[in-house]
This record gives sequence, structure tokens and C-alpha cells, in this order.
Amino acid sequence: MEVMFYSAKGSNSAERVEWALNYKQIPYQRVEVTPEAMGSSYLKVNPIGFVPAIAVDGFVLSESMAIIEYLEECFDGKSLLGSTSQERANIRRVCEYVNSTIHSPQNKSVLRFFRPELDENSKRKLRGEWICECLEKLKSSICIESNYAVGQCFSLADIFVASIYKKALQHGTDEIEFFSHHLSYLREERQIATSEPS
Repeated sequence: MEVMFYSAKGSNSAERVEWALNYKQIPYQRVEVTPEAMGSSYLKVNPIGFVPAIAVDGFVLSESMAIIEYLEECFDGKSLLGSTSQERANIRRVCEYVNSTIHSPQNKSVLRFFRPELDENSKRKLRGEWICECLEKLKSSICIESNYAVGQCFSLADIFVASIYKKALQHGTDEIEFFSHHLSYLREERQIATSEPS
């Protein structure tokens, strides 16, 4: 199958998909989408105008969670969604929390709409503070059985948590020991580390 992966520098959602593609060792061609293209030519790929999107043999799909669920169903390789119904539910719970509660409110386009009076530095600070505040609430319900977010194996929950934590650090927030330890542990695991997007 031919996989085209549409991404943009700095996109947290695209990083999730790229990490999953790499970890599952799915060959793909990466297409960098410029900010200008998002409002023009890229709309032919994804009318919503956001990255990521993938095209698999002409079938186009957007939204990171939907893309990764599709990859799980259509490609072999290690599962990112757990091995039991309880694990799968728990992984999806963590991903939903990160995706909806943490990621969406701090999204650049959301802040531009609701807080147009803020300059870019103020927005970055606010985004980082929001991520950290929400991650603090997540701490008590992850990494219970092991150093992985859910269960005993690397999963999509690890990708979502690590990616959003990295985004907070990019916004200049102080490190949170719990999440720094989680990210360091993932980077020590060879197959995980080599699949993490740079």
C-alpha cells in the first residue's frame, strides 16, 4: 500500500501519527504542508485545513485518532491499542483526555479566536500552563502497573502523553518530574526511541 502522510512542523497531532507509523514500521512518504498551503492547495486533501492527514492508495483520512485506529486495523505490526478490552478502553480514555481536554483548548487557532488580544509570547505561556495543569490531573491514573502509561506495554497512550508533554516544554514550562521520567523511559527503550519523531 502507498501511504502519503501530510504533516507540518510543530504539529502535535501530526507527531502522534508519525510516531505510530514509525513504530509500526509502515513505509510512508512525508509531505510537509506549509501554513500558506493549509488555506489553499491543501484544502483539496483535507477541506478542514488541518494536519495530519494520510492518503492510503487514494483513501484520504484526517484526525490523528481516526488515522491511528485505521492503521491498527489495516497494517500488521505491534498493536498500539493494548491486548484486552480493558486495556483498549483505558488507552482510549487517556488519548481522549489528551486530545479533547488538553490539546484542543490550547490549540493555536482556538486561542487566536478566543484570545486575539494576547501577543504570541503570552499565548505560548498560557498554552504551556494549561497543558501542565491538565497533566497534573492525569498523573494519578497512569503508569500504575509499569513505566508505561497503561498496562505493561508501549501504547498509543504513551504517544499522546509524551507528545503533549513535549509541547509544554516547547512552550517554556518547567519540567514535571513524573512526565520527564515517563519520556526518558520511552527514550531508553530502543524500538520506541528510534520511532519517535525528532
